[in-house]
Amino acid sequence: MPTLIAKYSSLRLHDHFRVPKELELKLNDMVVLRTRRGEELGQVKQLAGEHRLSPSDIIAGEVLRRVTHEDSARYREFRFGDFRHVKRAFRELAATHKLPMQYASCEKLLSGDKLIVYFQSEDRVDFRDFVRDFTERMQAKVDLRQVGARDAAKVSGDVGACGQELCCISYLLDFVPVSMKMAKNQRISLDPAKISGPCGRLKCCLKYEDDLYVKLKQTVPMEGQPVTCEGKECHACGVDILGQKVTVDFGDGRREQREVAEIQFEAGWTDKDIRRYKRERRAKFIAEKEAREAARSERMKAAGERRFGQDAVHPGRRTSDQPPPAAEDSGRLPPVPEADGEPAEAADDGTSLQPVDEGAVMAPAESLRLEAAPAADVAQPAAPEAERADDGEEDDEEDEPPPAAGSGAMPAADPNRPRRRRRRRGRRRSPGGGQGGSQGGSPSAGPAAPPPASS
Repeated sequence: MPTLIAKYSSLRLHDHFRVPKELELKLNDMVVLRTRRGEELGQVKQLAGEHRLSPSDIIAGEVLRRVTHEDSARYREFRFGDFRHVKRAFRELAATHKLPMQYASCEKLLSGDKLIVYFQSEDRVDFRDFVRDFTERMQAKVDLRQVGARDAAKVSGDVGACGQELCCISYLLDFVPVSMKMAKNQRISLDPAKISGPCGRLKCCLKYEDDLYVKLKQTVPMEGQPVTCEGKECHACGVDILGQKVTVDFGDGRREQREVAEIQFEAGWTDKDIRRYKRERRAKFIAEKEAREAARSERMKAAGERRFGQDAVHPGRRTSDQPPPAAEDSGRLPPVPEADGEPAEAADDGTSLQPVDEGAVMAPAESLRLEAAPAADVAQPAAPEAERADDGEEDDEEDEPPPAAGSGAMPAADPNRPRRRRRRRGRRRSPGGGQGGSQGGSPSAGPAAPPPASS
């Protein structure tokens, strides 16, 4: 008996059906089918003929007749009827039985005696008690079918990102496995919002072009693989699989896009080989960097030593700053001329010392100090005789004159000099004499006038 392929059910199932020889059908004709579930409405998708079935193909049923006006009216009534009460009852009973079930869709067969409800669940659910209560509440035969995310999207019906009806609704017969590797081969953004469909799974259309990308990928190098271009060793930093172009990095900061025919590369590289090559290239780069840093530090060290040597023997230094040269014949210093006709005495360590003229060195400073002292005494006013006495000691002695400058004689030490200086400072601080007195008299003014006599 000839068979044909028809689409039926809300899941858009495509199966083989036996068709009577006397029934002539065209493509896309609506027919009434008898399936395992009952009588349903279907659409012819492949004309009848002697088809060779594969082991995976099954005969789902047979074609009964063409659709009549009564069949079409009943189908529209069941297809677009109000099923909100079914959805409400399903949710209430699922909460009562505490089952993780989500309502997806429902349909009623053409005979009208059976209700098929589709639901989603992450795990397998034991819903035997749920079906018994749900059947009593609906007053009809209920068939529960658990579907996946893709089947739920097919049942609900929607439009994809391309603006067309979903592939699983329009023409896709079987779901094919889609992996993330397909998206990587096509170099598509791995954002889940962009590569996922309404069902939350990877888009089925990723599978359509995967075979072409796999074939063209074998004719271009992998990204990061070493290649030869213009006789230079470089590597590919960007690959356009569809355009058959490669962006080449020459290693000197220059990158150019070349055709695949202009470069030479080794085929058969894998991701593991690319990672190994990148590690080797990075190790080489680090070694070159360390060599440059070592050479730079050596140059800086040599420059520092050169500057230090130039400072030690700089030509701008005065010759007087240089130490006197040592005598070659002996370790003694050069002879020192005699002072005042007396020969210099040699030190115990074998070096000769030059005598110092104490009068020539000390006389000027000492004479300046001694000559300035009487001037300070002259500037002070005369004090009464009673105030000049201090502790009963007389100050009748006169200061000895300092020795003449250049005589070479040291002034004799005077034991009473510190005492006389203290007396002078005491007279200056006394209330009756000196500039620091409370009377405020000047050195040129005479003695203070006596106070007027009282009447």
